[in-house]
Amino acid sequence: MMISMDGHATCVGQGGAYWRKGLPTLVMLHGAGLDRTVWVYLARYFSRRGYNLVVPDLPGHGRSAGECLLSIEAAANWVNRLVDQLAAYEILSKSDLHYCGHSMGSLVMLHAASKRRKPPTSLVLLGSAYPMAVGKPLLNAARANQHAAIDMINLFGHSFASQLGNNPVAGISAYNTMEALLERAPEDVLYHDLNACNEYTAGEEAAAKLNGKTQSTIIAGDSDRMTQLKMCQSLQKQLDAQLFVLNNCGHMMMSEQPEETLQALKQVLPVP
Repeated sequence: MMISMDGHATCVGQGGAYWRKGLPTLVMLHGAGLDRTVWVYLARYFSRRGYNLVVPDLPGHGRSAGECLLSIEAAANWVNRLVDQLAAYEILSKSDLHYCGHSMGSLVMLHAASKRRKPPTSLVLLGSAYPMAVGKPLLNAARANQHAAIDMINLFGHSFASQLGNNPVAGISAYNTMEALLERAPEDVLYHDLNACNEYTAGEEAAAKLNGKTQSTIIAGDSDRMTQLKMCQSLQKQLDAQLFVLNNCGHMMMSEQPEETLQALKQVLPVP
């Protein structure tokens, strides 16, 4: 679905199903340099099991026009305004709202949830950590729009099995798919996204606002070398969140371990 947001064409996925009145709203946000397509499997599942899906491309990503947002705070404000704008159609629910984000998207959703007058019913963070520091070699390569940045993300973001081509879906390479997704991002987008993660400093304040007010969950890969498990556990304590650890899984869990990721989500997003 294409809508107008801040005067720009904005793409919002619905999981392949029309919204229906009276259902909870599930918002899913992609990570750095990526787009809504990383959620295809999960969004299609939940859109057919009692949720209205809102799966947007951030400005400058995927099919959304506009300039890339330069900070986590700006992206969080954009997400909240998008939800409010869509809810004005009186189909989407703001009273039963669920926020879900991956990597950079997890920081955006953490901050966005903390800024809502009524916090979301649940907050699910995949491949998340705070602080989310980004190494200088990766930032420098991304700033120069060098392919080395994509290579580093793929190397540190996938388990060794995924790097060798292992995938539960026959004929699909999670490693090559991620490379293709990152390669189609416009110039400078990956750098701006990574830099926003690196410069975000309001995570502790956001977590403190949400602690005890929303059901928080973190899903982590045991082989993730981008947001390592010990950093996920630090954020878990700040949020008093439950933690699911996926075995033989790196940072790109939606493509590396899609079924295990779905099973973890089903435990926190109840379906009929």
